Amino acid sequence: MRRSAIILARVLGYIEIFDLLSGKQVFFPDLVREIAERYQFQKFPKDIQELDLAKGVEFLMGRSGHRAISKFVIWDSLMVLETSSNTSDSKALLEEILCWGVDKFGLNYEPRSIKRHAYISDVTFYSDAPLLTLNLAVRNLSASTSQALSEIWQEPVQYDSVSLKIGHDPTTRRNGIAPFSIERRAEARFSENKYFSEAPLPTDMHLQLLEQFERDILRSAKAGQI
Repeated sequence: MRRSAIILARVLGYIEIFDLLSGKQVFFPDLVREIAERYQFQKFPKDIQELDLAKGVEFLMGRSGHRAISKFVIWDSLMVLETSSNTSDSKALLEEILCWGVDKFGLNYEPRSIKRHAYISDVTFYSDAPLLTLNLAVRNLSASTSQALSEIWQEPVQYDSVSLKIGHDPTTRRNGIAPFSIERRAEARFSENKYFSEAPLPTDMHLQLLEQFERDILRSAKAGQI
């Protein structure tokens, strides 16, 4: 497996903005302006309609030193920060913004105030392993479909597996968790063996599981099991 790019590294921190501001004389528009200035966001809320916490107060394209921030959003009970480097960077930047808010505005925050984090990681990579053709039945279906369509269209048409997705039973949770998916990268030829994957995991763990999956596939292929 050869890594190509980190497309998205999103961290979600579950914390109520009302708890952060409770008992403090903080004018929310001032907080928004100061965040935008401190982190050099190129787009940020400028009118009352954009200060709706129910819809999300959104900041785009900022930075802290050499670390770029793709997006930062404040909801009434959730904060989301995105980078294109690593979820560990995203988590550290979210922590930094909150600690800065303590110094600047006296926010009610300490490192353990966020009781739960969630993640979304999007990556692209190359692999020569047959990641999506997991058994003989799938290969046979692909071959039969290719033959049928080649005859219908009177030109060579090659079908193959394009995606793999695992997820939880949506009836078991009030709020769903994103599936773990692997699919062929859009706009890349099948022969390039380039893939896109999304997982509700920290970036490093996501990559580790992809590498383990590739090893398992190669081991199964060598044993003639796929």
